[in-house]
Amino acid sequence: MPGVTQVHTLASEVWEHGAGVCQDIAHLTLGGLRAMGIPARYVSGYVVQKAEPEIGEVLVGESHAWLQYFDGEWLGYDPTSSSVPRGTHVEVGFGRDYSDVPPLRGIYTGSGGSEMYVSVEMTRLT
Repeated sequence: MPGVTQVHTLASEVWEHGAGVCQDIAHLTLGGLRAMGIPARYVSGYVVQKAEPEIGEVLVGESHAWLQYFDGEWLGYDPTSSSVPRGTHVEVGFGRDYSDVPPLRGIYTGSGGSEMYVSVEMTRLT
């Protein structure tokens, strides 16, 4: 639920609100898995909202977060959509939490009137 939380909202606050965005849901799920002794890591990347795009169809990927847990091998899980990441998810990086792999990081110098914009296009090839 967009607008309920901010980038630095604590997991306890998300739990209290009962709502959040993908990074919040991933953090809550990571906490639960780790509390049970299951190794888990935060994944940052992009997702398209169409499960079966046509071959050659260009879709815009949206910034997204999900997780991976270790069960003899690293397995993906997207707690926001209660699904296993497949061809619609593109992993950019993974770490302990959001602070390890935010979608954008760097140093900016210049006028205050500038805006940053990122667009990711994904095309199904086969």
